[in-house]
Amino acid sequence: MTGEHILIAAVVIVFVMAFIVTMLVLNANAKKIISTNTKLVENQNMLLELNRQQGCEIEMLQKRQEELEKRLNQNTGDEVTLLREQTRQHREHIELTADMTDDELMEWMNSQMDEMRLFTDSNLTLKDMAKALGLTQKRLAVLFKNHPKYSSLGDYLNEKRFLYACRLLREEPHWTIEAVGAEAGFGGRRTFQTEVKRRLGITPLQYRQSQTQN
Repeated sequence: MTGEHILIAAVVIVFVMAFIVTMLVLNANAKKIISTNTKLVENQNMLLELNRQQGCEIEMLQKRQEELEKRLNQNTGDEVTLLREQTRQHREHIELTADMTDDELMEWMNSQMDEMRLFTDSNLTLKDMAKALGLTQKRLAVLFKNHPKYSSLGDYLNEKRFLYACRLLREEPHWTIEAVGAEAGFGGRRTFQTEVKRRLGITPLQYRQSQTQN
């Protein structure tokens, strides 16, 4: 083989290798393009599904709004008046208690608690009490924290329940001890008896008997 033939063969080999490399590159690029197109199609389908869901949600919200507006239009004048009165009372509570000292607030709260007898709910929480009185939880928590007699809401409620239970023991002689404790807001007979004995040194039954003898 002459030098010329070798040169031609080398050129051919170079061209073949270049062609193979080009084809590999083109094949890889084609796969990337196909993969990208597939992802684009998937994303487009996802967007279409999201749009469909959003359309359903918007339609649902529109229906709910129409129902609420319909219910609002159906409200009687008495219901609207009642709502306004409740709002007015709530504002009055806020204005009334805003500038009170702790002692003044405690006195006001005691009268409200006795009137509404909130303490008879054995599951009463600070949140429930604050809502019923038109106060904030923070204001109530600070009130009990700073009070020299009560270290917590539990101490305050136990005293209110104890005083009310003693009243029931005196005024309702035919009630059972369990009924008196439950009515006063104690969770159970044992809790009631423990609280009375801690404060008076005697049981609820002994207290009732001592009041009957007097």
